[in-house]
Amino acid sequence: MTETRKTFLFVGATLVVLAVAWWVRYVPPAGDQGDMRGKVLFPAFTNALDAASLEITEYDPNKVGIKTFKVAQVNNRWSIPSHDNYPADAKDHLAQAATSLIGLKVLDVPASSPTQDELAMFGVVTPDPDKTTLGTRGIGKRVVMRDAGDRVLIDVILGNKLKDNEQLRYVRVTGQDPVYVVKLSDDKLSGNFGDWIEKDLLKLNPWDIKDVQLHDYSFDSLTSGIEPRSQIVLKYDDLGNPRWSLSQDLAFEAQSMSWKPRSLGDDEELDTAKLDALRTALDDLKIVDVRKKPEGLSASLSSDGSFATNQEALADLQRAGFFATSAGQFYRIFPPVGSRKIDMSGVEIISSEGEIRVGMKDGVRYLLRFGRVLEGQGGGSESGGDQNVNRFLLVTAEFDPQLIPEPELQPLPEVPAEEGSPSEVQKGASENASNDSTGQSAQAAENSGAGQNGSQKGDQSGETTEKKADNKTDEVKAERERIEKENQRKRDEYQEKLKKGEERVKELNARFADWYYIISDEVYRKIRLSRQDIVKKKETKSPAAETQTENGQAPTEEKAKQPPATEPAATETQTPPVGAKQTEPQPGEMTPPEPPSGEAAPGDTESPPPAGGSSEAGAATSNSPAASEPSGNASSGK
Repeated sequence: MTETRKTFLFVGATLVVLAVAWWVRYVPPAGDQGDMRGKVLFPAFTNALDAASLEITEYDPNKVGIKTFKVAQVNNRWSIPSHDNYPADAKDHLAQAATSLIGLKVLDVPASSPTQDELAMFGVVTPDPDKTTLGTRGIGKRVVMRDAGDRVLIDVILGNKLKDNEQLRYVRVTGQDPVYVVKLSDDKLSGNFGDWIEKDLLKLNPWDIKDVQLHDYSFDSLTSGIEPRSQIVLKYDDLGNPRWSLSQDLAFEAQSMSWKPRSLGDDEELDTAKLDALRTALDDLKIVDVRKKPEGLSASLSSDGSFATNQEALADLQRAGFFATSAGQFYRIFPPVGSRKIDMSGVEIISSEGEIRVGMKDGVRYLLRFGRVLEGQGGGSESGGDQNVNRFLLVTAEFDPQLIPEPELQPLPEVPAEEGSPSEVQKGASENASNDSTGQSAQAAENSGAGQNGSQKGDQSGETTEKKADNKTDEVKAERERIEKENQRKRDEYQEKLKKGEERVKELNARFADWYYIISDEVYRKIRLSRQDIVKKKETKSPAAETQTENGQAPTEEKAKQPPATEPAATETQTPPVGAKQTEPQPGEMTPPEPPSGEAAPGDTESPPPAGGSSEAGAATSNSPAASEPSGNASSGK
């Protein structure tokens, strides 16, 4: 083989390698304005399931700079690499985002070689962190999709919407000049962290809440001083009326350094609207960002919620607004509520802005501790608060068996005592009668036949009584067996609930262990409540409204003032009290007339007992003036 031929072969091989490399990083050309109208912008991208990652780069006004958000499959699990691989709910979301870009047709080409000012006007300037400055205008949103082999499927910059038709927007393929008009909704092409994660952070059912504990205090890290204000325990019953009730209300008295109980004033009531908003916020707890905890701290939180501290963990906690202290010292200030296990020699966490504890029917108690503020982190706020203020949130769970009611066991009936059978008693009586009859008169001998007949009847009666007693004993034993089985079933069911509750606490702490959560100021104000937030002045009712309750009946005070009801009509049926005797007039007996006002009606009490006797009814009525006077009407009817 000649040197020239070898050279050509090497050149050919090089071209093949370059062609393959070019294809791997290939971005489909947009063509020019003459041949792209009506054509698909990315004809090679036809299967949404090919997309294995999405990266969005855009300008963040809160950070005043460029931010990058990425979601991808990491170790076969959807994660967010731009946020320390926080778990993502992205499988369906990414497929929907990819679908919105498949078959994207070019409707118009407003500029084939735009100037920098035109790029800014269309909003398709490349978001480059190295070139973007505070005065850069018209920065677009860059969307890059790759497959599992990291090959680029789509790389496009989304610009402004058209003023006369918001369904249309300007786009530009990254690295190319032409600007196109396409019909595209970017709802699924979001770079917001909260849009790509599981929405149900706590995984709780708001109807299963049993109680909420509000620990209102602040901690000053500079002076290491804690400022307790109140401890409030609220009970919730989804079937109750009212559903919310105040179980404990303690105010801290700084002068005596002790807690003083207090209660609602006559003109105060619970603000149930605020408390219902708290329930809703817990059910739909929205986070705007996360921060990963150091490994040592994460490991200590992954099982039962206890804290194994080290210097790295302590420093990291303090940066987030949480401080470790002795559990014994903490619970001397804040007495624990419930029956959960507490290691007084262990470590407890104090938050810079207090905490709430939420008890559930399954025995799980959530602890939400509020840390320090992060400025300029965004998150948004629909109403109230500061949309640029976010806060650290530390979430753990613990098991409180007192939240699960113990089973109500049915008492066992007693088995009747075993005594001599009636037949044996009858037999002994017959023997005694036989001995006594020896040497009696002939008259006794004549009556022996009748005695034998009576003895036979007695034997039959004794056998019947014995059978009844045996049947009764068998029934009681059968009932005891049934009750014992039912009681054991309840015990087993209770133990299973305890087991499931403990397992759920471990599962939740495994989810919470790695992360500090970041919540918006709006969410913070809904779930971090104090007494002044949950207690309000009673609403003044109009006179017309005060005369009726919710079901239209007169209130209790009104009913007490109403005169006694008149004699009912003859057609009305009067129901006697439970336990009262109902007497009917005997044939030939007249019904007593209605007594005058202040006297007891004959039918209101039982008939007097016989002379020398007594009755409970007579004793109960003897103290009243009406009962002490004889009823002439009653005696006349006898």
